[in-house]
Amino acid sequence: MSLAKRYTQCIFNFRKVASSLLANKGKWQLLGADAKERANRWIVSGEQCSNISVLYTTATRVEASTDSGQRRFVNTQQKSITSANTTTAKKRKMVAKLSEQERTEKLQPLLDAGWSLVNGRDAIIKEFIFSDFNQAFSFMTGVALLAEKINHHPEWFNCYNKVQVTLSTHDVGGLSSQDIRMATYFDTHAKLFN
Repeated sequence: MSLAKRYTQCIFNFRKVASSLLANKGKWQLLGADAKERANRWIVSGEQCSNISVLYTTATRVEASTDSGQRRFVNTQQKSITSANTTTAKKRKMVAKLSEQERTEKLQPLLDAGWSLVNGRDAIIKEFIFSDFNQAFSFMTGVALLAEKINHHPEWFNCYNKVQVTLSTHDVGGLSSQDIRMATYFDTHAKLFN
């Protein structure tokens, strides 16, 4: 495969993943008096652009009018719902720092699989090596989807075909079950590239 085709495929995959991540973060609606007739175009400084999916998508366009006739974007993602005297809010599930027993049972297999304890802090680290940058980037993209889903993001560094990962839960000041889950997923996902 030529370098240009590989680059094009990489960009296509990145856009696909980015669109997926953005779709779950918030829904943006196009509102305004002329929303229906301008549903498939966007005017910027007199020039017509089309399909700016980062700003809005076909699925989230709606017809509406405002007194001023101006278009506006509204974030439809709702963090909490208040009804009468009751408030329901999304709450992040709190995790606890690993106990000594959990360290023995859950952390030791990771240390045996190549993870190391970080000096000076309660964290683990591992370096993954791939055949080229595309594999390394694909690996990071795949892991990023899980990280976003469980709201637990790794500290990582990428240089060409190497990805160095450090895991620790800042909220508890050390290792938690989330780090164990992420480390296990890193190892499983890396095997797909070997």
